[in-house]
Amino acid sequence: MGSSSEPYASKPLRRTKLYRGMDNVRNAGDWEALVEFLEPLETTPSENLHDAFQRVMASLARMLAEQQITYPIPQRIGLPQLMNMLEAFLATSSGGLRPLAVATALFRIAGEGFSLFDDVQSRGINEADAASGMPGDIMCRKGGELCLVVEVKDQNLTLADAQSSTRKAKESGAGLTDLLFAVPATRRADDDDIAELFSRNFAAGLNIYVVQIQSLSFHAFALLKEEWRVRFVRETCSELDARQEQPARKAWHDLLLGLN
Repeated sequence: MGSSSEPYASKPLRRTKLYRGMDNVRNAGDWEALVEFLEPLETTPSENLHDAFQRVMASLARMLAEQQITYPIPQRIGLPQLMNMLEAFLATSSGGLRPLAVATALFRIAGEGFSLFDDVQSRGINEADAASGMPGDIMCRKGGELCLVVEVKDQNLTLADAQSSTRKAKESGAGLTDLLFAVPATRRADDDDIAELFSRNFAAGLNIYVVQIQSLSFHAFALLKEEWRVRFVRETCSELDARQEQPARKAWHDLLLGLN
């Protein structure tokens, strides 16, 4: 159900009835398959439902076993190879999961490599910042002091996004002085307004930056020794495993496999 400590349900799970022809839902084919599976159980004697439940659990166990991924982490990886991997991996829309996993790994590794941070935390992809108690997607600390908050998006930054994130960071009461947006770019129509927003916040004591994940990765790993690139790849694997998003894990695995 997500990584939040608070119980919640997605909207589809609040449906009071399942029926054939649910065309007004996302992933209609999956819902149709679920209805097809559940229909016979409506007439199954209660004493046989336990056996049906056991078969479902056994099937889930087999599926999970098949989904176990062993990443072919290389002993060495060149900077151009790494950048090509990131470009390919982040090109697929994922609702923000892929860039968040990569950015979390990047700030952990760069924070350690440059002695910038000793604690980097990120929220779950389906977990609201307010529910997690975090002023942003990623929080970077050193010695217990909050040094940087990162907002990660897989779409261009809009003025509304910038205003919302800036307000949230300032209202967190964390004494934040640095906020970074890891985004592809800013929306061109909002460029001037976003620049003005950043300027006003700078005057009020909040530094705000906008960077691309790929660009930041390139410059960080151009300065760090080669071994840190492999550590970054491994940390990204761990982040993806923690989030249990199978398509993203498989895509990262396949990109690593292509290096060998």
